[in-house]
Amino acid sequence: MKKIFAMLVLLSFSFTCLFAGGANEVPQEVKVDTNESAKVELVKESPYLNSMIQSGEIFPLEQRLPVNSDIMIEDMDEIGNYNDSLTMMFKGRDDKWKIEKCFEEPLFRFREDGLVEPNVAKGYDVNADSTEYTIYLREGMKWSDGVDFTSEDCLFWYEHMMKKKTFGKSIYSCFYSVDPNTGEKSLCEMEKVDDYSFKVKFKNPSPMFLERVAIDCKWLFAPKHYYEKLLPEFIGEEAAEQKAKELGFKDVAAMGKETGYYYWLQTDRPVLRPWILTNDIDSDLLVCKRNPYYWKTDKDGKQLPYIDELHFVKYADENQNVLKCISGEADISLINFEDVVTVKQNESKGNYTVLQWSTTDWAETATVLQFNLTCEDPNLRTLFNNKDFREALSIAVDREEVNALLSDGFASPIQSCPPLGAQGYDEAWTKKWTEYNPAKAKQLLEKSGLVLGSDGYYNFKNGDDFVLEIVSGNDAASTPKCAELLTEKYFKEIGIKATFSLKDRGYVDEMLSSNKIEAILAPVAPMSSINVALRPDTVVPVRNYAAWYGQYGVWYASHGKDGVKPVGDVAKMIDLYDKLIAAPTKAEITEYSKEILKLHQENLWQIGYMSATPVLIAINNNLVNFPEKAISCDEFRELGLAHWQNLFFRK
Repeated sequence: MKKIFAMLVLLSFSFTCLFAGGANEVPQEVKVDTNESAKVELVKESPYLNSMIQSGEIFPLEQRLPVNSDIMIEDMDEIGNYNDSLTMMFKGRDDKWKIEKCFEEPLFRFREDGLVEPNVAKGYDVNADSTEYTIYLREGMKWSDGVDFTSEDCLFWYEHMMKKKTFGKSIYSCFYSVDPNTGEKSLCEMEKVDDYSFKVKFKNPSPMFLERVAIDCKWLFAPKHYYEKLLPEFIGEEAAEQKAKELGFKDVAAMGKETGYYYWLQTDRPVLRPWILTNDIDSDLLVCKRNPYYWKTDKDGKQLPYIDELHFVKYADENQNVLKCISGEADISLINFEDVVTVKQNESKGNYTVLQWSTTDWAETATVLQFNLTCEDPNLRTLFNNKDFREALSIAVDREEVNALLSDGFASPIQSCPPLGAQGYDEAWTKKWTEYNPAKAKQLLEKSGLVLGSDGYYNFKNGDDFVLEIVSGNDAASTPKCAELLTEKYFKEIGIKATFSLKDRGYVDEMLSSNKIEAILAPVAPMSSINVALRPDTVVPVRNYAAWYGQYGVWYASHGKDGVKPVGDVAKMIDLYDKLIAAPTKAEITEYSKEILKLHQENLWQIGYMSATPVLIAINNNLVNFPEKAISCDEFRELGLAHWQNLFFRK
């Protein structure tokens, strides 16, 4: 086993090789599509489309692509050939985001070096004080149904979907600018310049607009011609209700969410993606077929993607995923760390190689514990907001033992903190509250206001029983193993009565949104960041997203109308974040980000018992252009960073 692990060099988080100047600085964006002036001679398209052309179902290739100068030419290691299909396993509906990220096409996207580059957009201009952006689109680009994609689709999405919250989401922060003197937030305005360009105007400087669009709002466009036949604003409430029933939704609100936020799941909804979903996500085999109107080519002029169909095979438990991997039936497999020995032993048999991608997680997710600072029970709320309590449950655990049992000793027994190379990394932080000291933990519990009962367990001073109810929606094998160690050993030894229940991920999401979570192991939104300004929502209460801040995020997103008003250092953090989003320069943004991280280091609102292990990906040895090393994080869209449209199988 040791020899196998020796082949897996665990990540050192050397992000500095990817970000010039280190992760403490906000990357400068790429201003233009470097391929925009390139000329290509279209020489080939997939034979998969021949019958559709011959039947007149689609136009010839030259009529399906943007004008020659606006075709996006993907850079890749090797020019490929066309293949039939690629297979990956998935868990069903709960895996919808994992699959979605694989072939998402945002307006702007992150590169591997942390820079933002145009994608659906061709390029942009920005004025000196970052108050006005002009976005340029690709002339002749089309939706998957052949209808022209224009600036009208961008303005329509903003005016009729984003601002009117037709898909159940609050207006994203990227569309606000903040007056640095008054703190007043102002929505941006969008105006059409022509069919292939539009302006975004802010009242105050917004130097991070493109980065925030690339993270918070990957869409910023929608097929106007589709939604004008769907939304109540255009067809009336009664007709919209009828349309919702026809499409299988319970009401208009559900239709808005599924067709607007999870839009790629709708087979009739036009997209700009390389593949189009053809059947229901609840099917045992999910099939996505190539988009005839996809607007990218390789440098030799071959229309992408190289692969005609993506096949996602549903599995019920992790053993099935491993078996499909080692049998060679899956071309791309995400592997849990606890299965790596078995998977590594069968590499030759299955004709695959296990790759490691670094992560930006602050700790190994299965060993991350969060307490809801805004939970409904007032006794629990007071307790969870007490640092003494959190420290007690941190030092009550023998991290060396947890590390040995859950990772065979190949992770590190450290605290939850930004990884080496990420913004805010501090060696002292990695060691804070990590000493195994049950006696001190008991002293801290009493200091936090708990009283030891005759049964040997701590209760509240008012006599109410205290039971720490921990939930999780993560069914990885290491999650219940960690839960058993915490509840049945370490917490029990210091007098904390704790329970653990593994629930369906969808149910956990509902618990989170309704503020029913008290404590969570392997949370839905564990703390993770390269840079706070790039993705704040796991570390700053900006919306209803992370269990640890609960209703604080609702309060912030609703501008104080709903939720729970932050107090103490959480309130200080909110104040710093408000200053961050109002800062006129990226240098000031960086300084406020560092101050936010200092508050995290002081409070440790998330407890971690082991350093993050790498993302392990088993790749078919014949699959070409999949990066051997990369950073897996939501900012970069996880597996989507591999740019699946460029993948092909060597014949």
